[in-house]
Amino acid sequence: MNSNRNPKAKSPSRRHAGGASRARPRRVGAGGAARAASRHEADRRLAITVLGQFRLIFRSAKKHFQWVQDRTGVSGAQLWVLAELRRRPGIRVTELARAMGVHQSTASNLIEPLEKRGLIQRDRSSQDLRVVHLSLTRSGRDTIARAPLPLEGVLPDALSSLGQADLFELQQRLEKLAKLMKVRDSAGKGIPLGEM
Repeated sequence: MNSNRNPKAKSPSRRHAGGASRARPRRVGAGGAARAASRHEADRRLAITVLGQFRLIFRSAKKHFQWVQDRTGVSGAQLWVLAELRRRPGIRVTELARAMGVHQSTASNLIEPLEKRGLIQRDRSSQDLRVVHLSLTRSGRDTIARAPLPLEGVLPDALSSLGQADLFELQQRLEKLAKLMKVRDSAGKGIPLGEM
């Protein structure tokens, strides 16, 4: 009999094949599972509430666009073009696109039907014929006079009323949300909401 044997050594029957100790599975008590389920349900309800807020925002914007169309015969984005031309007579297409946060090609597409309807006019610069300045016609000014406020749309107007800190936080949260979405169209950033 070997008297040097360690009495604390585990017998082979207590070991897995290969000598590894058997790990006991952690059991989640009924109370812990209930709390996790409750948190999951609370998160789900909150997500549905936030989704409802998005629906409210988009529905409100859509109703405003319809009101603009009914009162003026132009789209919400086209009315925003007219508003920018009233605010900055002689603006160029590139400046208009920057002011609206859209692609230059999108701005050009918005301008074309307005020009055909006689609501705006293009004037070439006498110094540089490549430069085109945009301005309202009398019909364009009359259209604005009939338009419901805000001329830029309810969403751009509401965003412009927020402070810098709120806008930054909102931008960060929406960027995170956009990354979590599996289907994204980055070109959509340069298209007015009313044209989607």
